Parts: sequence; structure tokens; C-alpha cells
Amino acid sequence: MLPARPLALLVLVAALATPALSQSAPAPLDLDAAWTRAPEVSADVATRRNDVDVAARTAARAELDPLATGLERLQAEQGLAAAVASLASAERSARISALQAYVAVIQAIDAEAQAVVRADLAQRNLVAARVRHEAGAITDLALSQSAADADGAERAARDAATDLAFAWSDLAAVVGIPGDDLRAAGLAPVPSELPELPDLQTGLASLATVHAGIAAAERALALAELRLRGVDHEGSSPNAVSDARADVATAQRRLEDAVRNAEQQLRAAHQNLLVAYGRLDDARTADASAVTTLEAQRVRQEAGELSPIAWLQAQLDRERAAASLRASVHAAWLQWLRYEQAVAGG
Repeated sequence: MLPARPLALLVLVAALATPALSQSAPAPLDLDAAWTRAPEVSADVATRRNDVDVAARTAARAELDPLATGLERLQAEQGLAAAVASLASAERSARISALQAYVAVIQAIDAEAQAVVRADLAQRNLVAARVRHEAGAITDLALSQSAADADGAERAARDAATDLAFAWSDLAAVVGIPGDDLRAAGLAPVPSELPELPDLQTGLASLATVHAGIAAAERALALAELRLRGVDHEGSSPNAVSDARADVATAQRRLEDAVRNAEQQLRAAHQNLLVAYGRLDDARTADASAVTTLEAQRVRQEAGELSPIAWLQAQLDRERAAASLRASVHAAWLQWLRYEQAVAGG
């Protein structure tokens, strides 16, 4: 049987999973630090940074080479621009991965702590069921069901502890901190206050200047137009000119497709963010209601009108609402980052 854990400990552990502060205790990792560390640890980011260095050297050589054509210089410049955009995309992806791993730990802490309390509650219910069974108040089947519930709750608690260990390991890999050190330091809570909901029209208007996919399509169009100018003369065959013009037309269509796709993706991301903010508001309302309900149950408990089991259940219900609120905060932050990703185009 799992040892009982006071619910006060549940609330403290589930909220932060942060060790008691002392002079020698390491500072807990916060989300900003995780966002800063993740790109530095990411192998993909390292590869993209090397690509930028290579592309920058190529562009510099092309610029200084007196024998380089305008087309070669443009290709080198565009290669550098593409590498920089790819790096920015990899850094955004690393930050999203950091957020996902970070909140996975907090939510696993919540789940493990609640599972332990549920196991304790199930054991108490089993003890009560045995007493009632001995008194002839319940059937053998009811007692067996209570025992099965207790066994299931203990298994769930063990599974939750395993899930938490995996979550810590995943986060340690993402932020590049040894797992034992990370667990010793703990995590700061995710900020509960988010930025204001962004204006969709402002975001749409910014796509033309910041979206990586649109910029890539514009570069392809510029390259196709330059190639057309290079063959659009009497020294070129009609087929060569026709092919170059077809390439320009294709590049133009791809640019229009890129703009359309970017707008669609941004609208979808904005809608998802709107839904996440709405759910966060609902979770805040539910949490406030749970606090009020727990206080009412506390009054009943102090007046002797509530059984120990019912009081434990009331505390568990309140903690579920608090955990749901934390999960809603996490989901809203994730949708915010994905909205920013949609604006930037990857």
C-alpha cells in the first residue's frame, strides 16, 4: 500500500515542485531560462548556425569576386537569407519544445500528487468498506469492487511516478541540465499572465514583411525574373525565352499560394489562441468556484459535519481545479508561441 500523503503537501508539490529554499539550494529553473537554454542545446539549431556561417562566407566571396555574375551574387545573397530564416525557425521550434517539456513536468507533478491522494482515498474507502462488510451493511461484491478500486489507484500512482520520471528526463535533455541537478533545483511556475490577444488584422498585415515562406517565394520570383532578363534578347532561342517566362509565371503563382497559405495558417493559429484564452478564462472561473466550495466544506469539517474521507475528497476536488487552471495556462502559452510561429512562417 502506498503511504498516505497530507494534502497540504500535495498542494505544495503540485504547485511548483521546488525544494525548500536554503543558502545552498540551487535556484529553480524558470521558463525564460528554459527558452534561453533550449536553442543552445539543440543539435538542429547548431546545424542551422553552421549553415548561416557557410552561407555568409559564400555571399561575401561572391560580393568580392570580380568575375561573379549578378545572378551568382543574387543566388549567394538568397542562400544567406534562406539560412538565416531557417535558423530562426529552428530557434522557435526549440523554444516550443522547451515549453512542451517544461509544462509536461509540472503537469506530471500534478498528476502524480493527485494519484497518491486518490490511492490514499481509495485505501480509506476500502477500510471503511471492510468495516461495513463485517457489519453486514454491504455485499461481498461491493467489498471486492472497493478492493479492486484501491489496487487500481495504487497502480495509477506508480504509473504516474514513472511518467514524472520520464518527463524530468525529457526536460533535462531539452535544456541541457543533468536530470539530478534539474530535479534538485525544481521548476518555477509558468507565468499565469499572458500577453493580450493579438489583433488578427495586424498580424495579417505583417506577413508580407516577416513571413519566411513568403520571403522565400519572393526570392524565387526575383531569381526567375533575373534569369528571364538574362535570356530575353535576340541571342537566345525562343524556347529558352519561353521557358524563362514560364518559370516567372510559376514563381508568381507560388508566391500567391504562399501568401494565401500563410494567411490561412495565421487565421487558424489566431482562432486556436482565441479558444485557448477562452478556456483559460473558464478555468479561472472554475478555480475561484472551487476555492469557495472548499471553504464551505472547511466550515462543515470544523463543525464536525464532514467525515475525514469526505474532507480529503473536497481537498482533492479543489486541487483538481487548480491543476486544470495550470494546464489551461500552459495550453494558452503554447498557442501563443504557435501564433508567433505562424506569423514568422515556421
